[in-house]
Order: sequence, then structure tokens, then C-alpha cells
Amino acid sequence: MTEQAENAYGRPEDHPKAAEFAKLRAAIADEGVREHFPFRFLAANETFARLVDATAHRILSSIGALPTASGTSVQQAKQELSIPWRRTIPLHFLYEKLSDSGIFAREGGRYVPGTVAVPSFDDVAAELAAREPGAAVAVEILRTLVDEAKTFFAGEATGDEILFAPAKLPLWLKYFSNDNLLYSINNKVGAEALSRLVPTGGGPFEILEIGGGCGSGAEQALRTLGSAVTRYRFTEVAETFARHGEKAAAAAASPSTTVESARIDMTLPWAAQGVEPGTFDAVYAVNCFHVAPDLDFVVAEAAKALKPGGAVVVSECVRPTKLARPIHAEIIFDFLDSFTDVITDPVKRPTHGFLTPAAWRATFEGAGLGDVTVLPDVDAVAEQYPDFVVGSVIARAHTAR
Repeated sequence: MTEQAENAYGRPEDHPKAAEFAKLRAAIADEGVREHFPFRFLAANETFARLVDATAHRILSSIGALPTASGTSVQQAKQELSIPWRRTIPLHFLYEKLSDSGIFAREGGRYVPGTVAVPSFDDVAAELAAREPGAAVAVEILRTLVDEAKTFFAGEATGDEILFAPAKLPLWLKYFSNDNLLYSINNKVGAEALSRLVPTGGGPFEILEIGGGCGSGAEQALRTLGSAVTRYRFTEVAETFARHGEKAAAAAASPSTTVESARIDMTLPWAAQGVEPGTFDAVYAVNCFHVAPDLDFVVAEAAKALKPGGAVVVSECVRPTKLARPIHAEIIFDFLDSFTDVITDPVKRPTHGFLTPAAWRATFEGAGLGDVTVLPDVDAVAEQYPDFVVGSVIARAHTAR
């Protein structure tokens, strides 16, 4: 990392979490992965976490749900404010996130004011925008949640209707971008994972991407792997995103790479949508599989698409197994029914949202995939740095069937 890049956040040693960042980097044993986590990213992530705290406090304040000295519970707030039951998931997240940060304290099942000061939303937003212009779009999305909190918690509009209204779509095109450092990390680690699967002696390497969105994942993967990819099939179900994704994939591909595109709904049988069984060396998904209503079905379909010895690569937030803490990125997605309305399982999928390494391992093994690897080892890194939640999970098909 160059001095200029590191100094985007001032001198690393002057940052209040510099010692923690050093522990994190030391805990990432794989050098190829470690290089994707420079001080610049870590500091941006920490700033975003503070912004999430400020957002959570503003939302609770706007709906009259801040705890008094005597405390409040999720159930009490729900009853007193007539909040629909489906809205209790994000409400619980807001209380838990502020409790985890020390802004609130938990006393049994009740939340009371804590000892940590509430960050200024405007100040932290300005800090993030000044230091990482590409991540400033996250400020606008969080500001939308604040502005529409009363409408949402009154049950007058769903999170999907609020956040994915036509006027808001340009925000998501910017958010799901490699210009957004907070999001692009998933693409970088995913591309690193794919690079570990390239045949050492050359030859065909065919990738099927599911839920490719705006194309930033394909863009990063194709630029990283270059001519090693012989065929890349980009798929997305949402038409608006798909058009952007197709262009991004085509522009990033090597001249020798065949780029295809299709509209595929991962929740329906893939073969009926043109994915022939046993035809791909890798099935790739960035921040996608965790929203599958039936994850077992989706992973089973991915396994069918693989050639013998092929692999599924899932790159997204990964919840540390031992640390039952809210992940700050969930503040946005907990407002979406598509994120929370999923089939759970005590072992394979204990809760909605992001999965733990243990849950991913159980899910993949249940689909007949093995040699499950998390890159980097999220659980090991989280022992040193609890806020570490980025990883790619690789699961391989058997070499013979």
C-alpha cells in the first residue's frame, strides 16, 4: 500500500483503531487475501459502522422509540407505537446495534441509555464522503431510511417500496459498484477465490454467475482472471440491473473470453431456464445467495450445474460463528422483506441474513459439496477483530459422480 493511499485517512498510527487494524491484518495468514484489506478500507468500514450507529439512533428518535431511564423492550415499543409485527425485525436490530456499541445498555430484555455518546450523523456522513467519495452513496441510502422511518414503521410502505422506488435506483447502481470501497471488497475477495480455481495447466474455465446485479462482481472477476476465463455467463433477474451488468461484463472481458447473458431466477429450476447440468467449472455469486427464500434449493441447483470437481464460490458478508453481534450492513437490508422472509434451519440457516462459516459448511455439505473453505478464515480473524465480516466460501463438487 502506497503512502499516498494510506494517508487518505491520515497517518495509520494516528487512527484510534490502528492497533486493532494491525491485529486484523496479522490474523489474515493468506498474503493474497491480506492485500485486499489495506488501512484505507478498514478505516472506511469503521467510519461506516459509526454512521450506522448514528442512523439507528436517529430512526428510533424519529418514531419516538428511544428508551427512557426505566428502559423499554422491543415488544413494548411495538405495542405503544402500534408497529406491525413484520417491522419488529429491523426494530430489534436498531436496539441491538446501539446496545452493542454502548450507546444503549441491555438489562435483561430491556434497553436503557448507555454511556457512549451518540455520533453526529451529519459529521460522520461528511467524514465518510470526504475520505471515500465512492462510498458517499451509503450516506444517501441511510438518510432515506431516516426520512422514511415513520412511513415504514407505521406499515404504510414496505422497505422494498421505499428503497427500490424508481427514483432510488440510481443510488443502487452507485452502491453496487467497484467505486464504492465498502462494497467492492466482496468483489475483490470473490475474484481472489475464483483465481484459486483456475486450471494450472490452462484449458477451459467456465463460470456461471448468479444474481450478477449491476455487474461489478463480473467486472472485477473478469479483469482479475483475464484470458484464464474461457466462458463467462452473466445472469440477473432484474431487468434494470441486468442491462448494466451485461455491459460491464462485456467491457471487462478478455477478447478470448466468450461472454453470455441470461435472465435467471435462482428460486426456480435452473435447467428449465437454460442451465444444463454439469456444464460449469464454477458457479459464482456475490451478495446473492443469502436472500434465497429456500437456500437449500438454490445451493442444490448450483451443485447440479457444476462439472465434476467444479466449485461454488459465494462472496459476501459472513457472520463470525462465535460472535452473535449485529453486522452494521444489515441496517439497510433488515428493512427488506426479501432479506428477512426466508426458510430457516437450526443448523444450516439459524437466522435470516448473513450466514456463519459453520452454517455455510452445513448447507454446502447438505447439497453433496465438500472441501468447504472460507477465504480468509473469518472465525479466526474475528477472534482478533470482531468487526471482520468479509469472506468468500468455496465448496467443491466430487471429481467423479
